[in-house]
Amino acid sequence: MKKVHVDTGQLRLIAQSLSEVNAERPSSPSAPGSLGAARVIGAFDEFDGYWSPALRAVSESVVSLREALASAADVYERRDADSAQAFTLGAPRAF
Repeated sequence: MKKVHVDTGQLRLIAQSLSEVNAERPSSPSAPGSLGAARVIGAFDEFDGYWSPALRAVSESVVSLREALASAADVYERRDADSAQAFTLGAPRAF
């Protein structure tokens, strides 16, 4: 029989750290001329047009991963509690 050990506290800690990593980032400079020449502003605007959707996609993926880790911790704890209860009730072992 194989034993599986899952540290649900660690799963939750990692999920929390992903929340912190995905915190609000500073927005693009908003003051006209703060970047310098018009050419620089144009280059930045072009970059920002590609960067913002990509950053949003990464942020959404981080949120999904955070939710999956928290959900996994919940499932492991619930299954462990269900197994423990089955043993205390004298249920036959299912494994």
